Amino acid sequence: MNYYYPTKVAAGRGPAESPTGPAEAMVRVPFHQEPFPEYGTTGFGWPVAPEHLGILLRELKDRYKGELPPLYITESGASFPEPDHVSGPIQDLGRINYIADHLRHALEATAPGGIAHDVDLRGYYVWTLMDNFEWAAGYSQRFGLVHVDFDTLERTPKESFYWYRALSQARKSLAGEGQPG
Repeated sequence: MNYYYPTKVAAGRGPAESPTGPAEAMVRVPFHQEPFPEYGTTGFGWPVAPEHLGILLRELKDRYKGELPPLYITESGASFPEPDHVSGPIQDLGRINYIADHLRHALEATAPGGIAHDVDLRGYYVWTLMDNFEWAAGYSQRFGLVHVDFDTLERTPKESFYWYRALSQARKSLAGEGQPG
């Protein structure tokens, strides 16, 4: 499954705005999305609410009971404003915090005593290695761990790249010592 953020829906028509501008389809539906003012947001305007990942896992288990297969979070990540051209690694602490907090909440939720302790969560994949074309916003949203200069195609690892690599190596070392990876 993919997880980026929770969505709160309310009855009645509301604003048809999205991070990429007006969403024409939302004008015609009898409901609207409500904001989460208590949370910070990504560059896309999405709420950063990692605890909702555990809530989602619990809700899936409750809904599908014994039929819920092992899960992988195949996409999760966040865009934050960055320059188009860089001369060195970008300090992208917002992305590091997003990934770290989501991983932490996933691990806590599925650990013994966690709210989703009985969910078999087998993996968490970050979207994406490199900045790329985002289907709804073109090249304006940068999700990657590696910055791409779209004029020159030069690739520059961001601080999140180095952080994630170190985390992965540490987990691999723990797995080699008989600890869960």
